[in-house]
Amino acid sequence: MVDMGAPDAPVQAVTFDFWNTLMHEQFSMRDRRLGAWLGLLEGEGAAVERAAIGAAYEQSWHRFQQAWHANLRYDAADAVRDLLEHLDLSPSDAVVSDLVAVITDPDPSWRPDATENVGEALEALSSAGVRIGIICDVGLTPSRILRRYLQDHGLLSYFDHWSFSDEVGTFKPDPEIFRHALDGLGGVDPGRAAHIGDLRRTDVAGAQGMGILAVRYHGVHDDPASAEAGTEDVEGDVVLADHRELPAALGIA
Repeated sequence: MVDMGAPDAPVQAVTFDFWNTLMHEQFSMRDRRLGAWLGLLEGEGAAVERAAIGAAYEQSWHRFQQAWHANLRYDAADAVRDLLEHLDLSPSDAVVSDLVAVITDPDPSWRPDATENVGEALEALSSAGVRIGIICDVGLTPSRILRRYLQDHGLLSYFDHWSFSDEVGTFKPDPEIFRHALDGLGGVDPGRAAHIGDLRRTDVAGAQGMGILAVRYHGVHDDPASAEAGTEDVEGDVVLADHRELPAALGIA
């Protein structure tokens, strides 16, 4: 753990990023989606090679990334529209709905993994009376499904408030989504809050811009500093790879 600045006052609230902070994918969500889409399109008599649908998927994901960086919404319906346009296919409305549902209503038998020791950290924070929230940039999977994943792992009840971008209407590092979280957690002063996440551009810079203690978690994904992304000088106030270290880093344990 690297501690570059302990909190000046006791922390009253802690917010978490979702992907690669609370949850991570052990197996590729991309591969599951491609397989389901291939099955649906083949059922319509469309002869589509896996490589072609993979290329179409990559293009739609690139467009999502562009929209995300521009703070513009791009959802599952947009991704499917671009996928079909790339493949030059025009299936029935029912099939289009089924293609979208592959993303928005995934197989309930599958779930991502919780990050190691995150339940232990949440229990320690909760037992100390700290209010706990989520600040999440939602990708293509909607927040109602992300809540289901937390519930499946027995973690949802730890959270007092949620700030998902598809519900708030903006992405990190926009201060508005951080304000939404602080207000929802009881009007906590930024100087009495901490945010933990893996990305320098959104999680670290966004939190620090609000005066919130930024904890960069690299236990799953170690986001590199990048001059191209404008993050060469962006680093967390605390940097850790194990959630067990979080309470002590915040002066709670």
